[in-house]
Amino acid sequence: MIWKMIRIDKEERVLILEEAKWVWSKEEIERAISLFSQGLKPSQVAIKMNQKVIDVGLLYLHLLEKRKIKTE
Repeated sequence: MIWKMIRIDKEERVLILEEAKWVWSKEEIERAISLFSQGLKPSQVAIKMNQKVIDVGLLYLHLLEKRKIKTE
């Protein structure tokens, strides 16, 4: 497989998720882990924690990668 470098001009670059929540407190993370461990989906955890679904989804992916939670 041949990989090509794609150059993107600065004018064409788009920063995505710039308004996402990237910093969480230990208490928030512990609560999210607890809720995910109860089998709640990210959308349900977002409601319980009064957060945006996209932000909880990012936290969910982070926790999966760090093996703090498991998929069923």
